[in-house]
Amino acid sequence: MKIAITGKPRSGKTTLIKKLLSLIKKLDLKPWGFYTEEVREGGKRVGFDLVFVPSGERFPLARVGGKPPRVGKYSVLVENLERALGKGSGDLLILDEVGKMELLSPGFREFLLEALQLPHAILTYGEGIDRKIKEKIRENFRVFHLEVPSRQEVFNRISQEIRREFGHKEN
Repeated sequence: MKIAITGKPRSGKTTLIKKLLSLIKKLDLKPWGFYTEEVREGGKRVGFDLVFVPSGERFPLARVGGKPPRVGKYSVLVENLERALGKGSGDLLILDEVGKMELLSPGFREFLLEALQLPHAILTYGEGIDRKIKEKIRENFRVFHLEVPSRQEVFNRISQEIRREFGHKEN
C-alpha cells in the first residue's frame, strides 16, 4: 500500500496525516517517519518543526530569517532534516511532507528515492515540487487530491485501504 496525498497549502494534509496516525496506532501498527508542523508565535507563523513518529521528538526544520538555504522567508535547517533520515523502522512509513524545504537536502532526496520502493508508505507532497520527483511519486503511489470539502471522504477511503492492507476488519 503506497498512498500519496497532495493539495494546496492549508488544505489539511498534515491534519489528515495526524488523523491517520491515530487510526494506525489503534490498529497496533508501528508507524515511523515524520510529519511537519507549523510553529506559531503571537498568532504568526514563524517556522516549521519536524515531529518524529512515533516518539513525538521535535526538531526545527525552518525559521523566519536566518542564513541560506532559504525557501521564501524561511531559513531551512537541512542538518535537522538529515538527522531524521533512516531514523526508525516499522510497518508503515509516514513522510509529511515532500516539499521544497525538504528537497533542499540531498540526503532527503536520496532517502525519498529509497522510500518510493518500500511496500507500505503514506506521504504528502506539495504541487510546487520538482516535476521529476512528482512524476516518480505518481508512478509509484496511489494519489489522493485533498480539498477542504473532501477531507472526511479521503480519510475514509485511506482508512479502508489501511485496514484492508493490514488485515483488519472494516468498521
